Amino acid sequence: MTFTNLLTHEVIVSRLTAVSGNKTAFSTVTAEYVSIHRISDEKAVMIGQAVGKTYRMYMEENADIKEEDKLKDEDGNEYKVASITIPSSLGLFTHKECVIIKVKSTY
Repeated sequence: MTFTNLLTHEVIVSRLTAVSGNKTAFSTVTAEYVSIHRISDEKAVMIGQAVGKTYRMYMEENADIKEEDKLKDEDGNEYKVASITIPSSLGLFTHKECVIIKVKSTY
């Protein structure tokens, strides 16, 4: 099994970019395969995030995702990237982890 076999969600990544003059807007940058897991309410409080809306997302180390990016999954849920870390390893796998906050839910 490889790390990419664990990445079960596809998200569309949008980033704030200059469009003309002093105007900025979110535009689609890329799509990435990730794994999204809800963080327990107790852990969310400990890290100062929204209870019931905070998730941890795992992705490949070279994924083009940055803090403040907006993400949209295949179900239409929208998230904001709050923080990114690159742990030393997950067994043999090198990867990135993000804390994301759900800003729009389809259910």
